[in-house]
Formats: sequence, C-alpha cells, structure tokens
Amino acid sequence: MKLLASILSVATLVAAALPAHAQYAMTCTRDRYSSVNLRNAPSKSGYVVASVPNESYIRALNWVWGNDGMRWYRVEYSGLVGWMRSDYLCR
Repeated sequence: MKLLASILSVATLVAAALPAHAQYAMTCTRDRYSSVNLRNAPSKSGYVVASVPNESYIRALNWVWGNDGMRWYRVEYSGLVGWMRSDYLCR
C-alpha cells in the first residue's frame, strides 16, 4: 500500500509539472555537439524517427513510464511527433 501511495504521489507531482496543455522544454545532453533520438515508441528499441540536436526546443505533449523504468515524453519537434526519455530533457 505504501508503494502505491508513493507512486500516486510521484504521478501527482509530475502531472503538476506538466499541465494539461503542452509544455516547451529543451533537449539536454552531456556533449553540447551531440543529439537526442526521437523514437516512434517509448523504448530504446523504438525506431529512430529523427536525431534532434542538443539544446533544441521541443513541445512535450504527455508522458508514460517505459518498460525500462524511465519516464518517456511524447514530444513534437519540427512537425514530427515521437518519444524521448526524460533524462534528455530540461527546462
């Protein structure tokens, strides 16, 4: 029961951080000349739709928990819609 309460608490905090309308964010990597993969599914095995340069602005639409335990955001970049892992996004 405590685990469920913790999960619901985290989900509430994340929902508060991402309002009902889409929110803009920026891609962030350790190497300023690298890029972030935009995938067709919320998984590292998802097909790469595009490679988004570091420090590019994206529009976060919603998110899900991936099978890898990471939060994946469905985002829009330059007219393309796909999935990015949360650890490659910053505000």
